[in-house]
Amino acid sequence: MADQPSLFGEAGTLNYTPTTGLQIGGLPAFDEIVTGKGRLRPHWQSIIARLAPLSSPEMAERVEESRRLLRQNDVTYTIYDDPQSGERLWPLDVLPLLIPAAEWREIEAGVLQRARLMDALLADIYGPQTMVAEGILPPALIEANPGFLRPCHGVKPQGGRYLHLSAVDLARGSDGRWRVLADRTEAPSGAGYALENRSVIGRVLSDCITDARVEPLMPFFNALREGLATLAPRHRQDKDKPPRIVLLTPGPYNETYFEHLFLANHLGLTLVEGADLTVRNARVYIKTVGALEPVDIVLRRVDDMFCDPLDLNADSALGVAGLIEATRAGNVTVANALGAGVLQAMAFKPFLPALSQRLLGEPLALPDVASWWCGGEAALAHVLENLEDLVIKSAFPGAGSQPIFGADLSPGARQALADEIAAEPIKYVGQERAALSNAPVWQNGQIEPRQVSLRVYVASGPDGFVVMPGGLTRTSRVGGSPIVSMQSGGGSKDTWVLDDMNPRAANTNKPRSNVIELLDLTAQSKTITSSELPSRAADGLFWMGRYAERTDGAVRLLRTLVTGLTDPARGWSVGDAEPLLNLAARLQLLPWVEPEEIPTAGVIALIRHSLSDPSYPTGIVNQLRQLAFTAGNVRDRLPVDCWRAVNALDHPRKSGFARATPVQIVLRLDELVMLSTSLIGSVGESMPRNDSWRFLEIGRRLERAIHLVTVLRNLSGVSTDDEDDIRRVSEKRQLQAIVALIGTRILPGMQNNGQLERRRTLEAVLTNPENPRSLVFQISRLSWLLANLPTPSADGRAAEALVMRARDLLDTANGLVFEAIETACPPGRLGRPGDLPDEKDILRNAFAAIENVLPEVSNLLSSAYFTHAFARRA
Repeated sequence: MADQPSLFGEAGTLNYTPTTGLQIGGLPAFDEIVTGKGRLRPHWQSIIARLAPLSSPEMAERVEESRRLLRQNDVTYTIYDDPQSGERLWPLDVLPLLIPAAEWREIEAGVLQRARLMDALLADIYGPQTMVAEGILPPALIEANPGFLRPCHGVKPQGGRYLHLSAVDLARGSDGRWRVLADRTEAPSGAGYALENRSVIGRVLSDCITDARVEPLMPFFNALREGLATLAPRHRQDKDKPPRIVLLTPGPYNETYFEHLFLANHLGLTLVEGADLTVRNARVYIKTVGALEPVDIVLRRVDDMFCDPLDLNADSALGVAGLIEATRAGNVTVANALGAGVLQAMAFKPFLPALSQRLLGEPLALPDVASWWCGGEAALAHVLENLEDLVIKSAFPGAGSQPIFGADLSPGARQALADEIAAEPIKYVGQERAALSNAPVWQNGQIEPRQVSLRVYVASGPDGFVVMPGGLTRTSRVGGSPIVSMQSGGGSKDTWVLDDMNPRAANTNKPRSNVIELLDLTAQSKTITSSELPSRAADGLFWMGRYAERTDGAVRLLRTLVTGLTDPARGWSVGDAEPLLNLAARLQLLPWVEPEEIPTAGVIALIRHSLSDPSYPTGIVNQLRQLAFTAGNVRDRLPVDCWRAVNALDHPRKSGFARATPVQIVLRLDELVMLSTSLIGSVGESMPRNDSWRFLEIGRRLERAIHLVTVLRNLSGVSTDDEDDIRRVSEKRQLQAIVALIGTRILPGMQNNGQLERRRTLEAVLTNPENPRSLVFQISRLSWLLANLPTPSADGRAAEALVMRARDLLDTANGLVFEAIETACPPGRLGRPGDLPDEKDILRNAFAAIENVLPEVSNLLSSAYFTHAFARRA
């Protein structure tokens, strides 16, 4: 059959052959979807029944839908070692990992116990160190551990809790039991990606998720947000105001920066970088455009050693100098507590069962993959004797080495490794080679097995620890691989915990409808509890506005050129287009050319080069990249639709532009104008009228005013005294070009006998206060916006004064120019610039003065709000 179902063969058997994968103890790897006899597992039956009738093309369409959603939201992940492109679309498989409710309850209980154990162990390590004194922990696990932060010893966090968001990496063994691969206690990543996975797959497989009664994820994030709000220092001055919570990110070059943006929006937190914060008198402040505002809680995504260059890594540019001092003074809460990464050391694994009995009085529910720390004589002997069967890992975090599989080494390399271990045994851990389970992935039109691991997240809620019902499932790049890592080219899955509707003691947040959750996930960003705007973000929004207008003006200019030169109805020669070519050269969109020496095809080739060649530094393609980069740095401040427009502008079609025809070029430029208009429209319709919007609008209006003056100086005949150059292009074409470039429409009264009238056209683009594209409109809006900025300084007031001066210059020129036009050109007679030397001088002087004023406004705003040349207190 041509449309044979893709999941089942002709006899009704599943088109899926699980690999045996790694075998431990002679047992084949566990398969998540089928039993050892090839039978479909019961909890998979409903979803397979839904998907079985779909043909391969239909399944491929669902896969493409998921990729479109990821592209639309620009869900990315940075691969540091990729020489071609570090930023990749997030790899998400359309088939989820299913975990039945009864099995999940065991995982949940074990993960909750592990969070309590880790929290208690951190309290001991950074407190009395009783476990070392009693001989349960070797001293070297602390003293030789680079994750142990000595400046944090004795620092007690608010409420006595060290862990607020932790994670556990699990793998299912051949016997079907889950075991712990690693604990993530420092600043675990992936929770935001897990939520995004649910948002995408929940929509692509909406019928399946409803049938399966999948537990929603939002209650977990609600608990995390509510738990953070309880961590405000006791000595806060204003206890009636909600605590100010920020999410500290390393910045846009971090591999999981998308997740930082995503979590900040969904948790309602202010996203900050280290440079946005400062410590004064042992208090942490955020540097806003209005004042230094105190910060109560920092949810960090910066690793321990980089958080405070004063007490930790002096070379760090990511942290906040004095953060440990403020923490020690009890004036700020850092989540997770600084130094929590000490427990990510693999050397702790062999000691966790004894620690659980001592600290909790309970046996360890979730066992670790069998591990031996080589710092003990017996463990060292065992590792050296069984090196071929073990995986060798660094004992402590931060060592930077990758796992070494003894079985993959030659005898000589294995002996060299044994010598290294024997020389410095405390640096190594030998671990049993874990058997990862197989799970189905959709690949090349069929389902194939991949090895998987599961990262489960724990949050500290207001009533105790809460486990995310699901997590981030990661898959290997190829079947049978023991490496499951995003940096190694692996993928991810949504994780569905199937609710049996039985009450559970661990999590009191029972699921709501998945339909309601999907509405939550696709909604606009939640209201940010701390609305103060960091100066860095204000700077980024200001320049995003400028780049948006700069790009819009550049695209309109090239579109006008291509249309004029290639549309037979217009019939431009290259000489006719000389003023536009000169303007494009002044804006560095095109190189300087002599019209007498270049044919029309040569001009089109230059435009094609600007539009498509990334090696041309000031071309359109690089202007779009600059806009996207700047917008990406303030993405947490932008509406969803605004970011999607930016993303679409920066991702042109890959084919055809290097050899595009004039028609294709015009269509692409039309598309860019439409997307640019969409971007500006989404800013106007979706952004709250707060400081973020004001700074973006100031950038837009300032750049548009500068562009208007540049266009009018070069196309209204005032930039040169050469009358031959002015007469080379008819006044009709000049006025048409001005209207096209500025983006205004022909208003009533601008035409006389079907032709644009010079006075009315100049009035529309210069002084018509009702035209949103006129110069006076930009200056008036700038004046209003500047007057409504917070806490104006001397430089801020000077910027306002300069804008008012520009308005006065324009008003004065307006009266003189139109008086000159009326005198020289009575109604009914169309004049040329050459007939009006007085008008020409007036406009030249006005434009020159305004051109000098507007860039200085930008400089003053930078000094007043962006650079923090001095500290201004509220």
